[in-house]
Amino acid sequence: MHILAVDTSGGVCSAAVLRDNKLLSETYMNDKRTHSETIGPMVDFSLSCANIDINEVDLFACASGPGSFTGLRIGIGMIKAFAHASQKPAFGVNTLDALAINVLGADKIICPVIDARRGEVYTAIYENGNRISDYRAVPLQDVLSELKGRQTLFLGDATIVHKEKILSADPAFEIAHKGIVLQRAGSVGFAAYALYQTGNHQDAYSLEPFYLRATQAERVMAEQK
Repeated sequence: MHILAVDTSGGVCSAAVLRDNKLLSETYMNDKRTHSETIGPMVDFSLSCANIDINEVDLFACASGPGSFTGLRIGIGMIKAFAHASQKPAFGVNTLDALAINVLGADKIICPVIDARRGEVYTAIYENGNRISDYRAVPLQDVLSELKGRQTLFLGDATIVHKEKILSADPAFEIAHKGIVLQRAGSVGFAAYALYQTGNHQDAYSLEPFYLRATQAERVMAEQK
């Protein structure tokens, strides 16, 4: 099975091609260019490096959130279009789940934290390969207090913004190596393949973003009411 995966959920833009559970190619960009500008050429390049034609892809996957609302819509829109045109399955992978796969096997608590602004982070807690908390949008300090005294490995873009705050909160806290600290499309692909193997099939029509909290427009409307 050939899998095309993309992650446009944050500052990083990434595309990957997998054959079953093997990563064949991955393109990764972390600069100021917009994802709508870069993701198309990155997909083409990843397919070319893997010597795979788009018509040979059996499963399409993307990070479905939480994350940047605009970024999510770019990746999800692309994957829905590919899946609809080819009538192939399309999977949305939770961004926090995919991040946790970056450090799968770590002998400690894994805590991905994505900057949600407004003083909050998107987060969940993982142990022994399993998620043991809800997906949440909460103040970072609440997360640090909850995990105090437990050997914990943090990753995600909030670790860059709040590095000193995390490391100074408890000597048991660590931050993942910079090569795996941010989102990667390869991890989205691994997660999508695992989901497919369980028989949990999705398609272009069921793929939707997971925002976790209301959009700014929705918050403004609620405040006005």
